[in-house]
Amino acid sequence: MSFQPGQAPDPLNTGPLDTGPLDTGPLTLSELWVYPIKSAGGVRLERSEVEPRGLKHDRRWMLIGSGRALTQRQYPRMRLTEISLLPETDTEHVFVVEAPGMPPLKVPRRPQGERLSTHVWDDETSGRVVSPAVSAWFSDFLNTACDLLHMPDDDARAQRGKPFSSLLSYVDGNPFHLVTLASVADLNTRLERPVTALNFRPNLVVSGGHPYAEDFWRLIGVGPLRFQVVESCARCGVLNVGGDGRAGAEPLRTLARYRRQGRAVQFGQNMLQGAALYRPGGVLKVGMPVVALERAEVPNPSYE
Repeated sequence: MSFQPGQAPDPLNTGPLDTGPLDTGPLTLSELWVYPIKSAGGVRLERSEVEPRGLKHDRRWMLIGSGRALTQRQYPRMRLTEISLLPETDTEHVFVVEAPGMPPLKVPRRPQGERLSTHVWDDETSGRVVSPAVSAWFSDFLNTACDLLHMPDDDARAQRGKPFSSLLSYVDGNPFHLVTLASVADLNTRLERPVTALNFRPNLVVSGGHPYAEDFWRLIGVGPLRFQVVESCARCGVLNVGGDGRAGAEPLRTLARYRRQGRAVQFGQNMLQGAALYRPGGVLKVGMPVVALERAEVPNPSYE
């Protein structure tokens, strides 16, 4: 089943939110981010290819232990990892990982190990072990036995139980995540210690407009591309992991005071690419104009 732009699906959560006006004004794509390894460091880009599962390289690798995904929820030290993509001319390695107390790690472009079944939440998926040396590096850093998997192109993971569908990488639930600098700035007026857009691990960061106008977007244009805005993002404890690799109480505690809708504390929007008569694909570039093409009178819901 596919989501129709402008349609207001039955939400899991209902109730008022502290929201801004719908008149957004000029909007610009100001930042692009990918997170090659789920729950590890982000890479800021000036341009990115759009692929069926999301931005190129985004969460196509994942650490697993005992058959389950490892994330900052259990291992906040993952926040300390830094990743640098290597040029396509490097045919042997795809990116470099750095972390405190560890030597730089070059990750092979082609996985060398066996294919394993695993899970992201309740979704069964799969991946190939990158290499024993890579697994040993991460096991040493996190002080737990784990393997780094790469998702093959033929893995069929997609959304379940939602009124829309898309192929997925190892993301929690949707291929694209967007936040606006206006909403981050509004949150910071309520915090003792400010946060940045990166705290929310977005793919697209939009500047301009009013705080929380994005709650009502149903279809947006980013340059020549189109994205369906299908779900408000229900935030979790990963948001409270600071740059020092330690978990605290903020900013989730403050968000819960004014951004709770039912069981969900919402901030940012999740998206799919494409619309009627539109062919997915293309390239996103920082500086592209963003236009809210369709809005609704009620905010986007969050789904379980």
